[in-house]
Formats: sequence, C-alpha cells, structure tokens
Amino acid sequence: MNLFYVDPDNIIPPEIHILGQEAKHIARVLRYTVGESLDVTDGRGKRYRCTISGNSKEQVSVKIEETETEVRQEPFVTLCLGIIKKRDRLEFAVEKAVELGADEIILFKGSYSEKGNVREDRIRSTVLAAMKQSLRLFLPDVRVVNSLKQALESADEKAVIVMADETAGGHTEPVLQSDRYHLIIGPEGGFSDGERDILKSRNATPYSLGPNRLRTETAAIVMTVRFKIK
Repeated sequence: MNLFYVDPDNIIPPEIHILGQEAKHIARVLRYTVGESLDVTDGRGKRYRCTISGNSKEQVSVKIEETETEVRQEPFVTLCLGIIKKRDRLEFAVEKAVELGADEIILFKGSYSEKGNVREDRIRSTVLAAMKQSLRLFLPDVRVVNSLKQALESADEKAVIVMADETAGGHTEPVLQSDRYHLIIGPEGGFSDGERDILKSRNATPYSLGPNRLRTETAAIVMTVRFKIK
C-alpha cells in the first residue's frame, strides 16, 4: 500500500489535486492510470480513499470516494535532538523517530554540537518520507533552533521534560505520567554545565537509558519507543 501526501489547501472535496513531486511519482514512477485507486493524507489525521480522474505530467486529479479520520494517539511526544556532525546519522535518527510516532521534531545547536548548518528542507523531506513509509496520518512539525533554551520554549506547564542523562545511573528513573512529553537528547558531547542548569530550572527529569553509552541517534530511538509506544 502506498500513501501520498497533499497539502490541505489542495484538498477541495470532492476532488484533490496532487502536484509537484508526488504527482510525478504517481504518474511517472508508479505509472498509475485513470480509474486506479490510491490513498491520500492531509497530514492532519485524514485519509482519503480516492480514484484517479485525471493524469498529466504536472498534476494528478483524484475523486474522493471515502474519508477516514484518525484521532492522534497520546501522549504527544516532542523529540528535541542535539545536532550531530554526521548528517546521515541525524537524518536516520529523525526518520526512525517519525516512524515510531514522534509528533514534533526540534533540532537544536547544543553547546557541544560541532559547527555546520542543517538543511531544514532535507529534514522536512525525511520527515515526510518517514510519515508515508509508516502510513501515519499526522505529519510531524519540524523546527531547527539555535539553542537548547529555544528548544524548550514550546514546552508548556503541562509538558513533562525528560532528559536522556548518562549520569543518572544504570537504571531508569520514574517519570510522571503525562499526555505530553518533551524528550531532550544532547549531541555527541552531551550537555554543558549551562545546559544542565537550564534543564534543572525547567524541572527536567534525568532519565537513564542503561549502563551502556549510546550514540545520539540510538538514544533518540530508545527514548521515542519508551515514551510514545505503550
């Protein structure tokens, strides 16, 4: 089964107009033809079961046959990930977190992040592809910010902030049950003293992932599984 994404602005029931790369993929790569069925999501919880009514090089038009609405699964998980040097590993971490259910991705430049720019367009493409691959109907938000402090700005008083902490010992610490988590994972060098002070001021809970030292991308996967998948 393939799932295709369409910007909500291009969904005007009873028709949907699929443009750009998605249209090219449908028409040129997968070679769908008029009359065939496909599934489309708006990334906001809706799945449209459609029939192709028109097919050109730049646009695929489909007729909506059935609409399903999915309720977002709690808890809402924001993964705040310190930027790491190797971009393929960073994109791998993002991809797997989305497949496992992360609702929001925030990449932050930690005190120990190595210099280098992150291409936000590539991260967004990774997130979109992972959403479709895992057949999710919610497209995670993506932000790239300049500091841990900025990454925490969207964590309101209802969010439980949890930091992956190699100094927390060889066991997991109990964490308050919540319907919203901010999971904080530092870059390869970990957290600076200043960042630990910021996390402490926000009442972040230190959380051990076990006795072994994990790479940043591995920690992202483990944290997402433990807090998103019940």
